[in-house]
Amino acid sequence: MTTTTSLIKVKNLRKQYKKFILGPIDFEVEMGTIVGLVGGNGSGKSTFLRLLMQIIKADEGQIDIFNQSLQENEVEIKQKIGYAGELLEPFGHLHVSELASLISYWYPRWDNERYKHLIQRYQIDPEETFAKASKGTKKKIDFVFALCHHPTLLLLDEPTSGVDIISQRKMREDIMTFMENGEKSVLLATHVVEEVNKLCDYVTVLDAGKVVESFNKDDVYEHWARMWVSYIPDSVKQQAYVVQYDVEPCQIVTNNMNALGALLEQEQVTITHTQRLTVEEVLEFLIEDQQ
Repeated sequence: MTTTTSLIKVKNLRKQYKKFILGPIDFEVEMGTIVGLVGGNGSGKSTFLRLLMQIIKADEGQIDIFNQSLQENEVEIKQKIGYAGELLEPFGHLHVSELASLISYWYPRWDNERYKHLIQRYQIDPEETFAKASKGTKKKIDFVFALCHHPTLLLLDEPTSGVDIISQRKMREDIMTFMENGEKSVLLATHVVEEVNKLCDYVTVLDAGKVVESFNKDDVYEHWARMWVSYIPDSVKQQAYVVQYDVEPCQIVTNNMNALGALLEQEQVTITHTQRLTVEEVLEFLIEDQQ
């Protein structure tokens, strides 16, 4: 990713708790892209998003958003970010309409007509108190509020968790509509492989607070594969691009199919069958490999 069009640029970000350390993390989100942030429970996805919003403060590191320092320009930057991350629980006694009035105060570009359209689209009752809403409805309210001020960047923390199937589809549609002009970006923390497949351009995998892999989703089919072979020499087992191997039957999982193929040919190993991996299989390998 190039630095000239990065909407988010993170350098050496670190946050330490008693039993968990996030970072150090270097990370970028390029303009016009959707980046999926994937990892197991407790991997640090929500913590990372909250650091990007200054909800919690980093111990070390630099966060630049829209080519500005977040620390020095927090209010101006946040006015151009739509964040959906379960921050509304302390205001559970308020009706949805009251929450909208409260939140709109902080956003000069708040669009009340858009708000009315979206709560109707997602079948949200504006007179329901937030505390009485179901988990899925709360997620939809979060998502709607993130869109109502015409942000340039969306930070979405598992936005479809607990949401009904029809609303999940509508969310994906609205994210794609949001991206249409090519000058906006989305950072999407998710467990849902379908969202990664349908929405994301890049994927970053977090585990135990560390970035273990970042890749272009479209490169998966080109580079990742499982190969069945006649035998596995020690010289092959030692290669960095060999993700996993088994001897019964002899098979190898690789993240660089061309390099492995060339080495196997050099070692006079017969490839009996090759199968490209799906994004879901790749994510499973990357996450399980850290556990």
